[in-house]
Amino acid sequence: MDAQYDATRDVIDLGFRSGGSMTIPRRIVPGLVDAPASALGLIRVSPAGDALSWPSLDADVYVPGLVERAFGTRLFARATGQRGGRRRSKAKAAAARANGSKGGRPRKRLYA
Repeated sequence: MDAQYDATRDVIDLGFRSGGSMTIPRRIVPGLVDAPASALGLIRVSPAGDALSWPSLDADVYVPGLVERAFGTRLFARATGQRGGRRRSKAKAAAARANGSKGGRPRKRLYA
């Protein structure tokens, strides 16, 4: 992940290894609201890529928390839940086979 501050738009641009990118307004980042723009240029990314640090401001921000703050808890939870539900595993495959041997999903009742 890489991060840089864009002073003309007053935002932090994040670039992810997947090729995606995200722009976060500075006003929603805790610890940076009142910081001078000149101090925002040096951003360090943690080795794991999950945190941003501004050494001159002694400010650290956890990226997943920042994304949640930008998009809202409900949307963030839904997106991460969908990704987890699509994950394939031997346990899920075995459960699907077991459910299929029981006759599968019950048919919907038709009401007249």
